[in-house]
Amino acid sequence: MSSEYFRTKFEELEAIGDSATRGRYFDYFVGLLFNQLPNVDVVIGREMATGEIDVFVSCLDAPDWLHRLVGDATLLENKWREKPTGTDDISVFHDKVSMATASCKVCYFVSVGGFTSERNIGAAQLIQSKSNPKMVGWEREDIEEMIREGSPEPLLRSHVM
Repeated sequence: MSSEYFRTKFEELEAIGDSATRGRYFDYFVGLLFNQLPNVDVVIGREMATGEIDVFVSCLDAPDWLHRLVGDATLLENKWREKPTGTDDISVFHDKVSMATASCKVCYFVSVGGFTSERNIGAAQLIQSKSNPKMVGWEREDIEEMIREGSPEPLLRSHVM
């Protein structure tokens, strides 16, 4: 799909007043962006023993670079709030991913409002400390980059370096 398609859909998301509705559609939007990657299977709202995962991306048949980067699957949590995401949301999501049965090396937390950043205790700092799997935080600017590219591939590749 074209970057113009994603730009239009993102603008439509911004116009939705009800936060619960916007959040649900945002999950599908992020899933659709990830569906632009070759040979992946994307599931929205997958129920797992550890709770619901907003976006589950199976990478078993994905290109070698992607499989090496994220493992058999990658999982995404999406938040569209005015306020930055705090440490509680980061911890809950990482716990879900850590206990998931899928072999996941890297998971992604997408927060349109960004992340709290407080000396040694903010969400931005907590994300950097997470391992097994590693966690990457994406903010509005990162979403806009995926929209411009029509895919998350360049952004995914940039986190390798």
